[in-house]
Amino acid sequence: MNRENLNFWLSLIANIGVLGGLLFVGYEIRQNTVQLRAESSRSITASVNDLNVGIYSDAELVAILIKGTKDRGALNPVERYRFDTVQFSRLNIAEYVLDLEREGVSDLNFRYVDWVVRDFNRKPGLRQFIRDHEESYVGSADLLARLLGEAAEEQP
Repeated sequence: MNRENLNFWLSLIANIGVLGGLLFVGYEIRQNTVQLRAESSRSITASVNDLNVGIYSDAELVAILIKGTKDRGALNPVERYRFDTVQFSRLNIAEYVLDLEREGVSDLNFRYVDWVVRDFNRKPGLRQFIRDHEESYVGSADLLARLLGEAAEEQP
């Protein structure tokens, strides 16, 4: 076997090794992406469940939320603070979902943000909440625009 022939075979074996390594890396990246998406879905679900458990285990808070979604102005200052805290928590979860979607990590079929936007636009107390906090809102401009834009469209 001459030197040229030996170099050819060594080069071929090295290239096959590189290709195999790239395929392995691609497979690992895909597995990590699947795992990351599953973990993000679990995280979102846990956040929503934690919020719901906190709300529904407190009958007084449930009454405040029912009253506030109809008319936020009917709440006293303490009730308004509790109402607003829950709404900010809901918006924080929505922001988290949007961040994960932008990064390509979250399942795009997870419709939490759409549900929150619809909820805010259907209930007068929630529309009032977002208008009252428009200037101080520190979340994404995209979500704020959806909340304000759709609220304006549905007003008579």
